[in-house]
Amino acid sequence: MSDPKESPKTNAASSKSLIVRFLDFIEWMGNKLPDPAVLFLVGLFAVWGMSAIFSTMTFTETMPGASEPIKVVNLISLEKGADFLSRMVEIFVGFHPLGVVLVALLGVGVAEKSGFINAVLKTMLIATPKSLLTPMLILVAVVSHTAADAGYVLVIPIGGVMFYAAGRHPLAGIAAAFAGVSGGFSANFIPSGIDPLLAGFTQAGAEQVDSAYAVNPLCNIYFTAASSILIVLIGWFLTDWVIEPRLKNTPVDGNPDDMPTLDDLSDAEVIGMKCGMLSVLVGAILLVLWAFPQNSTLRDSLGQLDSYKNTEVQYGIEFMNSDAEANAGEGDASEMDEDLSSRPPKIVSVAGPAKTAHLLIDDLVTKVGSTSVATIREARDAFENLKPDVPVVVAVKRGESEIYAAFEAKPVPGAPMMNAIVPIIFLFFLIPGLVHGYVSGRFGNHRDVVKGMSQTMETMGYYLVLVFFAALFIDAFNTSHIGKLIALKGANFIKESELPAAVTIMGIIFLSAAVNLLVGSASAKWAMLAPIFVPMLMLLGISPEMTQAAYRVGDSTTNIITPMMPYFPLVVVFCQKYVKSTGIGTVAAMMLPFSITFLVTWAIFLLIYWQIGVPLGVDSSYTFSMPT
Repeated sequence: MSDPKESPKTNAASSKSLIVRFLDFIEWMGNKLPDPAVLFLVGLFAVWGMSAIFSTMTFTETMPGASEPIKVVNLISLEKGADFLSRMVEIFVGFHPLGVVLVALLGVGVAEKSGFINAVLKTMLIATPKSLLTPMLILVAVVSHTAADAGYVLVIPIGGVMFYAAGRHPLAGIAAAFAGVSGGFSANFIPSGIDPLLAGFTQAGAEQVDSAYAVNPLCNIYFTAASSILIVLIGWFLTDWVIEPRLKNTPVDGNPDDMPTLDDLSDAEVIGMKCGMLSVLVGAILLVLWAFPQNSTLRDSLGQLDSYKNTEVQYGIEFMNSDAEANAGEGDASEMDEDLSSRPPKIVSVAGPAKTAHLLIDDLVTKVGSTSVATIREARDAFENLKPDVPVVVAVKRGESEIYAAFEAKPVPGAPMMNAIVPIIFLFFLIPGLVHGYVSGRFGNHRDVVKGMSQTMETMGYYLVLVFFAALFIDAFNTSHIGKLIALKGANFIKESELPAAVTIMGIIFLSAAVNLLVGSASAKWAMLAPIFVPMLMLLGISPEMTQAAYRVGDSTTNIITPMMPYFPLVVVFCQKYVKSTGIGTVAAMMLPFSITFLVTWAIFLLIYWQIGVPLGVDSSYTFSMPT
């Protein structure tokens, strides 16, 4: 008969071996996959092949608003081959995420190389009371996303140092920091480079359904800010009440001489950091003062700060005076045309979103008392084909009388404030980085600043290769109409299944979490998934912003348990400084409670957030309506 005292130990060993076997399988599967850049190249060839096959088939699916069923375009032809080669450079350099990411990281690079980011993070942790060490560490880890990979190489090891110095288990500190940096990757109060990066892929997917749709880089910022509080609270509970008690029997057997220490900031670094923070405060005040006036140049012509790109258009509408309207119908069309040109027209200014421009036609038709459906359709068609500064004359009916109205499109660019989000991020990192660098002595001259930018760009070499093939793949996916076909079939399947929208969103979250076990890069995954998920859910009435939020939840939560995450081995090394026997299974088992709890609670949090109706972010919504 077995000794019951040995049973828990045996069960723990068995449980651990199951986890290790599962993770070994994931690692084996992940290693079998080619590099993401090659995956996109293979995907490009696959799209070409499928386009040739599917172009010979007839499909019944029809895009909303279209009169003809969708037809796949064959990309394997001499004509399409020539077009592909002629547009290859344009496809690459015009890829939306490319420029915004590079610009943002130039500023982040200066702030990082100057030591400003490190100084701020260290100060926040050192000044934290012992009782609030865990939540502050997780909060700093969440905020560190703003500085690209600084959280992995700085905050995670500092977490171990801080816990060890406070008499707590260092692995618990590393686990808490890792959970905040990677498990809560999509939670942040501060905009970062990942926001415009993902928004670019989301917009590319949305354009398959609505070419005029614009995705704001900050479309999820309110949700990610609220998620930060959730991640900090859950991470705090798990660290102090689940992870650290479990580690009590794990001895710290590392060489004390090899253990990292938390060095104090020098006087010059402290002064430089204070000056850098002061520059941030001054910059924020100046930005508010600039943007506050109703006639600010940071606002659009309608006085709005949150309109993005060219989503707002103003139209000047000219139609006959009331006395001319009273006489309408007494002559033929040429006589009414003369009346319109000979009499001073009455000007009516109307404003509204370009993608719902037909509503403006409805508004005008209502004013003149039209009841002709055919005429309304003609007016809408004319309105949608307007070109800036080119008037179009259409006829509308009022009872039995025809009235001629001249429509002229006058595009109103989006608010410069929103279009300048990425440059603002660049400046809010560049300026404090420069101030700190020169005051602390880290920068001796302008060559050091340029070197800092250059070193950051050197780390983007792989990203450029990835984006090159991703851009070609997405362009082929869209041009062939295969993306639309998959979206339509997927949407029809979900409709026929009569699944609630909440179940569909949960499916996106869990599917993203599963794919994340094999493909670690957030941008690489979304580049592959966005062309399918975004249009498919748009056809179901779910907005691209909501789909992106669901993806971000799933993408973050399994980062901390997959060996395919590039920094996972580094975390193992950090742990081995304190506990020599630490392996991949040890770290994964330690992080598994974070991963499961984050996944479930964050998914539920998104659904609750949705039901309450709190905005996801700037210029975003939960639902999507097809333009008529």
